[in-house]
Amino acid sequence: MTMSEMWPQLRPLCRKLALLGWAASAAGMAAGLAVAIASGTRLSPMMSTMQLVSGVCMAVSVASFVTAAALQPRSAARRQDGLRDRDLRPGDLPHHDFRHRDFQHDAGEFPATVQSFLLGSLALLAGAVAFAGAGLVLQSGPSAQSVAFCQVFLLGAAASGFTFMLFSRLAPPRGRN
Repeated sequence: MTMSEMWPQLRPLCRKLALLGWAASAAGMAAGLAVAIASGTRLSPMMSTMQLVSGVCMAVSVASFVTAAALQPRSAARRQDGLRDRDLRPGDLPHHDFRHRDFQHDAGEFPATVQSFLLGSLALLAGAVAFAGAGLVLQSGPSAQSVAFCQVFLLGAAASGFTFMLFSRLAPPRGRN
């Protein structure tokens, strides 16, 4: 299942929130890259404002993606045998049955399109950790550039991870696509 097949299945409000999240992520990344590339050893007032814009964009992006994922119901294919998670009680499923919701969201069962967002998020998160670690080992402490690059990588990781979270609610298990 591709993104073009999943996009129409999203609720209109969730589509708008996802677009807002992606736009805020792009604006935040651009502001963060401007700070990382154009700033010197000290931040000018303009670069401080750009870094603040990047942080605000991250907050807007995360809030819009979380709201979109919370408002988007699971697809019928994600609910097996017509049972909804809220309808399940502990005695409803035998102990050997792995349909319980703790086991439903194993990332390996999603189509490659959806799974790639999770892998991308983990890779970008590793980049953020690398820049944070590099900033911490500097004798003078984290520089404005390392903080800005951390923001850029965290924005990318958040956008990718929350996109995975949103589209994983729509995607059928791998065997059904």
